[in-house]
Amino acid sequence: MENNKLTESLRSEEKVEVINQIREIYNFIKIKKFCSLIPEVRTNIAGALKNAKVKEDIAGIDGRITIVNGVPKAAGDIKFGVAEHTARLLLSAKTFDNSVNFVMNLRYSPELIGDIQKNTNLDLKEIQREKEPKKTRIKEFSTMQWLIKESINKEGRIPDIIWDKGSIGKEPMIRLFGKDSVDMIEKLKLIIEQL
Repeated sequence: MENNKLTESLRSEEKVEVINQIREIYNFIKIKKFCSLIPEVRTNIAGALKNAKVKEDIAGIDGRITIVNGVPKAAGDIKFGVAEHTARLLLSAKTFDNSVNFVMNLRYSPELIGDIQKNTNLDLKEIQREKEPKKTRIKEFSTMQWLIKESINKEGRIPDIIWDKGSIGKEPMIRLFGKDSVDMIEKLKLIIEQL
């Protein structure tokens, strides 16, 4: 019984830490300049518990981040179990590289990708969605696993950025991965400098 209480207490502390780190990232991007990085589907920041296995182990911003009065604005609170695409992306990433704990989606532009490649040391990988097997596309929730599997580099690591030019019904997207809020903010600084 004592072990269960200790485990629950540690899990609660870890959940608070994940929420606080998402809040740090969110507070960092609440600037006018970031608005140009918010895609049509809106942005979310997802953060995972260290040994996340299910969507409920992933926190995100309920309703995502939109633009209100010219600045990024969270539609709801940071909660566990509310992220969808970013949660599946993170869960898939963690099966290959458990040090990846955060992801956020950003608006794609060829100019931005070019500038990131030219002016930063971030590791980028392009995915060509038209190469996704049909059986993967029609099977629910398997696209994110395919996307991650296609992106793993020779060292078995997830790149900092996975991007694609979209496909029919799929908005082009940049996905930024990181270990913690400090790592994410450092990478976001490099990206924002390119705007």
